[in-house]
Amino acid sequence: MPEQLAINLVALDAFKDDWTFGADWASKAKIIVDKSGVHEEKHETAIPPAQPESGRVYKISIVHFAPDAVTDATIEGLHKKLAERGFVDGQNVEYEIVHAQADLALIPPIMQKVDQSDTDLIISLTTPCLTSASNLVKNKPVVFTEVYDPIAAGAGTSATDHLPHVTGVGSFPPLEKMIDAMQEVVPGLKSIGIVYNDAEANSRKAVSVAQKLVADRGLKLEEATVTNTSEVLQAAQVLVLRGVDVLWEVGDNTANQGLEGMIKAGQQSNIPVINSDADSAGRGAMVGVGISFYESGYAAGDIAARVLLGEKPADIPFEEVAVVKLSANLDAAKKLGRTFPESFLKKCSIIHENGKRQDSH
Repeated sequence: MPEQLAINLVALDAFKDDWTFGADWASKAKIIVDKSGVHEEKHETAIPPAQPESGRVYKISIVHFAPDAVTDATIEGLHKKLAERGFVDGQNVEYEIVHAQADLALIPPIMQKVDQSDTDLIISLTTPCLTSASNLVKNKPVVFTEVYDPIAAGAGTSATDHLPHVTGVGSFPPLEKMIDAMQEVVPGLKSIGIVYNDAEANSRKAVSVAQKLVADRGLKLEEATVTNTSEVLQAAQVLVLRGVDVLWEVGDNTANQGLEGMIKAGQQSNIPVINSDADSAGRGAMVGVGISFYESGYAAGDIAARVLLGEKPADIPFEEVAVVKLSANLDAAKKLGRTFPESFLKKCSIIHENGKRQDSH
């Protein structure tokens, strides 16, 4: 925030003691109040933000793990902000969108290929993609979003001390609010089952934080790891056999791609699924609590524009943007013979009922 100094000479006269302002204060003050009124320095017209070069077509490569509602929302936010900054799809910018088909092994060759292409900027979505970009990209600037913890992903040691070619927006999940939701909609909650891919840095970090949060509340956390989406159903069934009261998808990319497997296991045993994305609850989870990645993508769009217009990623600190959204799936609850407290429904911005989605606010 820019510094602004205002001095009030009328108030100064009211002091009995011999108070004075420093000799240079009057020259620094933007606002001076004296007996004749308020005098404000006339500001020069603000310098308009830089604009894309006329006649140039910019190329942006968006690399992500696999198609899903979270990534769709992120890309929508990116496009919206970039268009506001003058980068209009089909006019002066071309987007290349590439994904790894939910296969971690495919990410490195994709990153190496776009790094050798004529793209002007790589936008990396999801933690596995950022980890690969941090390790392999050498020639292109990288802006990331849809990432829980860029430090855990290997992009740097702090928001300001990071790889010189990488910057972007992190969005750590609201784990406490997720547990709050579980305890509110599952009376007598004692045990939580979580499915995740231990190869994902974002999941390891989220689970390590979740372990402490769950223990602090006197609850038990049961874990099952997977290596691909085909294993999600079986992993969830194993957790059901351990007697968990709820299945938790914490934002793991592999588990999210296989969310229907968790939902199937839950329906077979009348156990609700809580997932990490409010927009995806319509897939069958009973509750969605997570980040609005549209907002994260929107924030990253501004950083992407700055880099395209000449700023160095090394000079742009990482940002943290985590706008929380809640959703309730009344259809899923009905299948499980459960109901929602009215107090919980009032907090939800998305309600799924009769196969339709309603955004309340």
